[in-house]
Amino acid sequence: MMKVKYLSVTVLLAALFMTATVGIYAVEEFIMEEDFEAGQANWSVATRPGAAMELIIDDDDSVTGKKSARFEISAVGGGGMHDLTLDCNIPIGIEAGETYTVDFWVKAEKDRTIAIDLLMNHDPWTNIFRIENIPVTTEWAVQHHTFVSILEDANAVFLFSFSRSSNLNPLVTMWIDHIRFYEGDFEEEDLLGLPPKAVTFGNKLSGTWGMIKSGN
Repeated sequence: MMKVKYLSVTVLLAALFMTATVGIYAVEEFIMEEDFEAGQANWSVATRPGAAMELIIDDDDSVTGKKSARFEISAVGGGGMHDLTLDCNIPIGIEAGETYTVDFWVKAEKDRTIAIDLLMNHDPWTNIFRIENIPVTTEWAVQHHTFVSILEDANAVFLFSFSRSSNLNPLVTMWIDHIRFYEGDFEEEDLLGLPPKAVTFGNKLSGTWGMIKSGN
């Protein structure tokens, strides 16, 4: 009988742990998710006179899957925010007053910065958010931005800016991988094999587990 009791408690705790883990990492709805496994079809490099960049699908370095996007920058233009950008070809639909998060993994050959922008992809081209001086180091790291939308739009464009005006060391080669745009707050993922965050069940459950293990 004791063996059955131990088994049922173990199963219960496992179920509780799995439920808590799903609560930490689950994303309810993706608006856009990109790992570059299918190439660059969902993205376009946009340049103005004096700017040039090549998007290369890298088969040797990635965070998820087997591929990432590498950016070889040869000229950054005159300095405008949109002189040199990577534009998402998937329309971003948002609703006023709702919370959204964009997160992505980046690294570079040397420390540099990157900027992100979300704006209407049509007249009057209203800017929804703009974040500059996002640090990019020589190790893969996730960056994220959570915001409450100020307007409703079915055709917003999300982009990365590599231009001189908003970035440190803008000519430095860099990589981007695992871009996600979704409803709600930032949801952390374990993509580098790091120990998962501890789930705290509270003193009551911890005490109960101790009592059951001791046979009391």
